[in-house]
Amino acid sequence: MSRTFKTEAIVLKKRSLLNKDSIVTFFTREYGKVRSVAKGIKKITSRRLPHTQTANLLNIVLYNHHDRFYLQESHLISGFSEIKKNRAKMNNLYILLFIIERLLPENQPEIPVYNLTKHYLVDLSKKNDKLDVLLGKYINQIVMVLGYSTEEKPLFQLFSLIEELIHEKIPSFDI
Repeated sequence: MSRTFKTEAIVLKKRSLLNKDSIVTFFTREYGKVRSVAKGIKKITSRRLPHTQTANLLNIVLYNHHDRFYLQESHLISGFSEIKKNRAKMNNLYILLFIIERLLPENQPEIPVYNLTKHYLVDLSKKNDKLDVLLGKYINQIVMVLGYSTEEKPLFQLFSLIEELIHEKIPSFDI
């Protein structure tokens, strides 16, 4: 892997650090789940700050130095604003992103899972009903692609399986 690379990414999670820095977890097509330090991102003049909201689709430039990634640039492709206007859609979105963030290892490409996640974001932004059915469909596909199941299961059984795999309870995201 070269020291600097450009890739498309979905923001899975962001955690604040001291000073003006954050750690942003991205899900990229080519490199899988990547944790990146975003130096100075909380400065008032940072152009990257609004881009790093959870579930945004971005083009990013990362720099690899001593096995640590640093976010250099980000360009917003889509903020999926239709999802962020609806509380039920946001709850389902956070559940899926939580599951993906917990199940995937770092720095290991998972192209089919990335494509499913991206399709879920697009489908969720278009749909207004049967959101739990949509969530169940995509979680089933992701769990089967990752090899944790060979058959489709109802959502409550999926949650039990995933909670057993990650050794923690899936939180309810009441926004």
